[in-house]
Amino acid sequence: MDYSYEITPRAAHLGGGWRLRLLENGEEVGGGVFPPVEGIEDAGEALQAAFLDAEETAYDWLDSREA
Repeated sequence: MDYSYEITPRAAHLGGGWRLRLLENGEEVGGGVFPPVEGIEDAGEALQAAFLDAEETAYDWLDSREA
């Protein structure tokens, strides 16, 4: 099995942030949406925090596949 992930930007009119796709053999098997983190006043930092959340979710998923 080949497991991977993809994080792509979301359009501002959809709320911005990031879209996570979890992939198994190139097919999407899960994922999620990660909008800018609320409570962080700097827009760039809020966006970066959302990316880190998406990446952490992806790594957790990858780790669960190796078990």
